[in-house]
Amino acid sequence: MTKHGALIAMENCLEKVAGKSVAAKVMEGSEQITEKTDKKIAQWVKGAMERLDASVDEKTRVQVMQECGYNCAKENHKIIERAVERRKKYANIDDFLTAEQQNPMKGTRLAREGDVLYQFYTPQAFTKPMRCYCGLFRGLPTEDIVSLTYCNCSRGFVEKYWEAVLQKPVEIDLLQSAISGAKECKFAIHL
Repeated sequence: MTKHGALIAMENCLEKVAGKSVAAKVMEGSEQITEKTDKKIAQWVKGAMERLDASVDEKTRVQVMQECGYNCAKENHKIIERAVERRKKYANIDDFLTAEQQNPMKGTRLAREGDVLYQFYTPQAFTKPMRCYCGLFRGLPTEDIVSLTYCNCSRGFVEKYWEAVLQKPVEIDLLQSAISGAKECKFAIHL
């Protein structure tokens, strides 16, 4: 039985940032989660986030999950590459952002207020409604709420996405999350 690939990546991030003993505690039971046990995975990851929250301070939790997001950005590099290619079609970032706001991908939208760009994910509005764009939470029951800790993974992805598009470092704030009780996910990108 081969452990789910995303969980192997999560375990590596945990070991890198928080150490092997924390990783072992958080990853308890993960050896039973494979690519074929997708109905169990959402509940297991929810529990893993509870164990992570109980094991380390907030700064470390954020670092662990952001590291997971950086890995996700590497795995899903084509999404970022397509955005970079779209950006090249415009003379400046303002024109690009205006175009992106007018033609968002399904289940997403952008809003700009001065030097802050807000990116929204609305997984319920996607082609096939879901709780989260992350495949690990596709089977999450509607009534379940997951620690906001997990969504720092998306924060890491959003950071790498906008750094590539803007060609500069950016600061990202995670403001709310659909799996943590909000209607949609919201990130602030400081331009």
